[in-house]
Amino acid sequence: MFSFSKFEHKYDKSVFNHVELLSEDYKVFVNGIEVPVYTCRISKYPFNGWGGRHQRDICQSEEASYVNLVSDEEIKVEVVASNQYKRVMVKPYSKGIRTEEKEGKICFTLKENGKYVLELDSYHHCLYIFNGKPIVCENKEDVTYYFGPGIYFAGKIKMKSGEKMYIDKDALVYGCVYADNAENIEIFGNGILDDGSEERVSIQCYEDYTNGNVKFYDCKNLKIRGVGMKNSAIWCVNLFHCFDVEIDGISVFGQWRYNTDGIDIVNCQRIEIKNSFVHSFDDTITVKGIDRYRDTDNKHIHIENCVLWCDWGRTCEIGLETSCNEYSDISFRNCDILRAGTVACDIQNGDYAEVHDILFEDIRVEYNSFDTEEIMQTSEDMKYEAENIVKIPFIFFIINHRFREMYTDLFKGEGPVPYPENTGYQQACCHDITLRNVNIYYDEGVPKRDNGQYDVRIALLERVKDVHFYNIVAENICVNGTRLTREDINLSADRPESIKIL
Repeated sequence: MFSFSKFEHKYDKSVFNHVELLSEDYKVFVNGIEVPVYTCRISKYPFNGWGGRHQRDICQSEEASYVNLVSDEEIKVEVVASNQYKRVMVKPYSKGIRTEEKEGKICFTLKENGKYVLELDSYHHCLYIFNGKPIVCENKEDVTYYFGPGIYFAGKIKMKSGEKMYIDKDALVYGCVYADNAENIEIFGNGILDDGSEERVSIQCYEDYTNGNVKFYDCKNLKIRGVGMKNSAIWCVNLFHCFDVEIDGISVFGQWRYNTDGIDIVNCQRIEIKNSFVHSFDDTITVKGIDRYRDTDNKHIHIENCVLWCDWGRTCEIGLETSCNEYSDISFRNCDILRAGTVACDIQNGDYAEVHDILFEDIRVEYNSFDTEEIMQTSEDMKYEAENIVKIPFIFFIINHRFREMYTDLFKGEGPVPYPENTGYQQACCHDITLRNVNIYYDEGVPKRDNGQYDVRIALLERVKDVHFYNIVAENICVNGTRLTREDINLSADRPESIKIL
């Protein structure tokens, strides 16, 4: 069985129907049937900064396309592209999707459910292909918010304890979800939640002035399954001081506005994120700590079997805010990184936490010759002029630079915000951190080092006096399947002895 999303607006108060625009870049056929190809916006280039506004100018974005499929069988996909191209890529590469061209169509088979991206020559004007498992609503009467087939303009939906929301595969919901001090909430379905009607009115991401796709404060026992989320105004998926959360098979995509982090986990415990696709403009999945919740440590957080794409910043990240005593038992495992931003696997201990027992394992990272340098926009009239500079991310980066000193202007403008009393902030230490089994797909056009070696970068930078990192291990780092030695790594470290490269 396979099916696909078809978004149709049903109206009864007007003769004017809302029509969701279809893509002009692609036609897609699945098992011989043409399916609708819808549009969204992504960042045109990695150009970040406040620019005097709370939100980016739309001219810094471009149109992308997507199909939303549901299947429990092998499917055959045929794509007709309207533009000329030389190179066809179906990502992630680790899935081994082989394509062939027949009668003007790009043809390939998807043998399993998953999240894929078709790129022609580069990421520009890409095609997302989401192939999810069917998620049905067994009993409509048990669901508080039931969105059947159609296009809805729901606005901000405030959920309470015990409530459920179902979004059918043929449902496109313009709105966002919010809950505060609630428990036993479930959001599920194969449809799409679009935050495009929300405007950002403040610089804040911690506060509830602006929501993003979903935002939860002080909640317990949350489940989010299958739903797609696009066009957030700020951080996309927000978990503030939440416990026992399961996120499975979601798609975060079509994100281009400032601070559109994919998933932010803030002073939380027992969080599981799996089988999901997260394409963020800003940091992709990040674990933070802020002063409001500083008495709650970040623990037992596991991200597994995800496809990740970071336009700007960090992909798998601890920090930058680390306001709590301890981060421990946190893992990123079996993930594909299509684009790594500045850093693939990152720890920025910007406050005072003891960060330890962190694992990055079985990570596959794609270095692309068409990914360009990140530039900070410092004025409104500044233009992006790095189109010809290839970006080479760090594979592993640990630093404890001071968050409050770096962003003084974003707080009060009168000097750094002081640390809370009795925090022992001088520790800001990192130990027992492991990076294991990493394979880098290194495009031919990506520059190498002067000595001809692949440019695989690791950095360990200690910025707090008398605080040293220890028990840091990087093991089995490969490029295009070939294992690297310590001498092959481009290492920047204040104390090289603090890391073992095996």
